[in-house]
Amino acid sequence: MVNIPLYCRTLIKRLLLLFIPYELCRVFYFAYNHHYFASVSTSKFAYYLFIGLRFDIPAIIMTNLPFIILSLLPFGRIESVYRRSVLKIVFMVINGIAIFMQFGDSVFLPFVYKRSTADIFKFLSLGSDSTDVMPSVIKDYWYVLILWALMVLLTYILYTYTERKKAFVNTKNYVATSVSYYIVLSSVFVLGFRGGWQEKPLTLLDASYYAPVHDIPLLLNTPFSILKTFGEPPLKEHNFFTPETLDKIYSPYKLPTGGTFRKYNVVTIILESFSKEYIGAINNRHKTYTPFLDSLISQSLIFDNAFSDGKKSIEGIPSVTAGLPTWMDEPYITSEYNKDTINTLANLLSKEGYRTAFFHGGINGTMGFDKYCKKAGFKYYFGRKEYNNDKDMDVWGIWDEPYFQYFAKNLDTLHQPFYAALFTISSHHPFNIPDKYKSKFPRVGQEMEILKCVRYSDMSLKEFFQTASKMPWYDSTLFVFVADHAGPSEDAYYSNRVGMYELPIIFYMPHSNLKGRSHTTVQQIDIMPTILGYLNYPKPYFAFGNNAFDSTSDHFAVNYINDVYQVCKNPYCLQMEGTRITALYNYQKDSMLTHNMVKEKPMTRDSMAMLLKAVIQTYSTDIIHNQMVIKKGASSAPPVSLNQ
Repeated sequence: MVNIPLYCRTLIKRLLLLFIPYELCRVFYFAYNHHYFASVSTSKFAYYLFIGLRFDIPAIIMTNLPFIILSLLPFGRIESVYRRSVLKIVFMVINGIAIFMQFGDSVFLPFVYKRSTADIFKFLSLGSDSTDVMPSVIKDYWYVLILWALMVLLTYILYTYTERKKAFVNTKNYVATSVSYYIVLSSVFVLGFRGGWQEKPLTLLDASYYAPVHDIPLLLNTPFSILKTFGEPPLKEHNFFTPETLDKIYSPYKLPTGGTFRKYNVVTIILESFSKEYIGAINNRHKTYTPFLDSLISQSLIFDNAFSDGKKSIEGIPSVTAGLPTWMDEPYITSEYNKDTINTLANLLSKEGYRTAFFHGGINGTMGFDKYCKKAGFKYYFGRKEYNNDKDMDVWGIWDEPYFQYFAKNLDTLHQPFYAALFTISSHHPFNIPDKYKSKFPRVGQEMEILKCVRYSDMSLKEFFQTASKMPWYDSTLFVFVADHAGPSEDAYYSNRVGMYELPIIFYMPHSNLKGRSHTTVQQIDIMPTILGYLNYPKPYFAFGNNAFDSTSDHFAVNYINDVYQVCKNPYCLQMEGTRITALYNYQKDSMLTHNMVKEKPMTRDSMAMLLKAVIQTYSTDIIHNQMVIKKGASSAPPVSLNQ
């Protein structure tokens, strides 16, 4: 006879014991990323361990739903194969995967600064380089796999502990007792699935009520983060203002500024993971890994208060080439909006007679760049296939040194004027450099692995300029340097919510007046309107960013992670979680963001909040409704100034 109450008690015990591996995964997540969480004290982390249980409960129930259903089916004796083996296999497979997700996510935090969400599956499905990269990943993180295996073994031991009790069948009031257990257990599971008694089920954003933005990943767990974002639209539409009011605060419509259209060549060089932190000329730390770039900066116009609009390459490329940020839960390239009509540097300039080309030494199809570039209007795409020499191949693609030379020689074949973008590859995990340079660029002490790659890429850039400077198009070319996103850091400032977005934005043109240093707040999406402004582009266009050279524009930078927005406007940054304003910092004076001024500076808070909400509303409306084009009768007047 089936003893359902016993099975119910055993099921509850097995699920409760899962708190142990979940909490241990959280401990590993914290320990592995201790530099990122340097400000989290032991007592605060203990608090996060306790609060994290609230997010573990729905994760455990959601992931183990098949196991729960199979456990409660009213058949099979306690000693049967079904009860002894089938259920155990289902339990171990499900929770082995859940634990693997959490260990793997610990490694990704220094790169994406959040828990993984459902979009990771679309990202992994792009391109064909995952198989090539996997051996190096296993080699570098073998110890994580061992720890994962030990955690799975612990989970197995905990499960076997629940099997030691012998079955005792009590047939007295069997039906009534069984029904009561089913009702109570179902209610408990429904409550746990929702994450509490609140009106709406628990979401990622609810973590912000217990911890500052920076610490939210510690409260969450990866299965919860992924499952809660499955099927959710990547972008929510907001309506903070009427259209008339909105247009006065922030407008994406750009009209010609006058002057003769200057058909200079334009070359955008997007440097993989080149943080501001690595560049001595602007990092304020008197240490550099980029001697050539430093020398070039002395002859350029550098924006030393510049920010990325995302934390991934797949987010950075549209930001730089199209002024199109990812302020949503999925990169634009993989989102349902990727068929929207967009303005890009390539399609706007090609209509003015420019030849356009995109260069990336990676495997063709990586992160969907080739398809995006076709949509963006690039006439030519040069990838690993076009390079056609795998002797120069690293894990991800062609080494920077030979590919920079390939870039220079192909630019020499383009008819002028031309617009070309290059995305470098070598300063990326697994942080390899060619064997012949390992003695020239060794890892020094315990410095981060990426830094030797940064030195190598900087040398490659120097050699490119030595080649390019001899070519006839060089003197009439505007060069723009930017990183796709900031790289990994062990510095507390460059790991916090402001510093982790800081990168270089540099404009260089031989024999021009583009020289000096600007403290204007700029972001990647400002590059497109700044280039068009410098060229005196003669037609109206749509752009989320602003011309960095235009003193009448409002200059700011917006970032987004997991429904948490941040706007930086020198010297302040404001954070908004959902629609709730939670923090205001003077990041120039308070670089570690320790003093929340949200109540002390109401005028600054309200003006920055108004700007941020206007930007969010414009972005969500125009992307969702495919309105990223000039509307007839759109206002060309600059938005009202929000400076205090």
